[in-house]
Amino acid sequence: VVAYKFAAEEVTTIVKQIQIQVGRTGALTPVAILEPVQVAGTTVSRATLHNEDEIARKDIRVGDTVIIRKAGDIIPEVIKSLPNLRTGKEQSFHMPKRCPVCNAPVSRKTGEAATRCTNPICFAQTMEQLQHFVGRSGFDIDGLGPQILDQLVAAELMKDPADLFTLTAGDLEPLERFAETSAN
Repeated sequence: VVAYKFAAEEVTTIVKQIQIQVGRTGALTPVAILEPVQVAGTTVSRATLHNEDEIARKDIRVGDTVIIRKAGDIIPEVIKSLPNLRTGKEQSFHMPKRCPVCNAPVSRKTGEAATRCTNPICFAQTMEQLQHFVGRSGFDIDGLGPQILDQLVAAELMKDPADLFTLTAGDLEPLERFAETSAN
């Protein structure tokens, strides 16, 4: 039996902007917001840029034309920029000095690639930690997704994962989309 692996489809698109996501460990991850384009059968409009060093290594700027593909035919990745197509209006990217969610200072330790939010109670970190806790790699709680977690945090019913075990049906019934059956 012989297996053939075909080269991943590569297409060009434009980096419209670079946004920052804050993960559960406080790591700030730059994400390219792309002009939507079809790649390997799906529309791609976002791709992680990993960290500031990777952006510098690939010389990616806001407004650049870039080549993207799906790594392993699944995850969109920016392969490289095409500097010869620059108009002069492209903007270099610099990691923010403050967390875009909580405005706390950020830091980057020597020898590490990640820049991190220094606030241990940053809302974005808390939400990512809660999502990880209830997700597949955690307790795998079916039906407890980001929207319900947002409601629980907004209603001040959850601040950390342990709060999940003290919730009662009475706490949940007043929330949107929670009738008696759902709350139980």
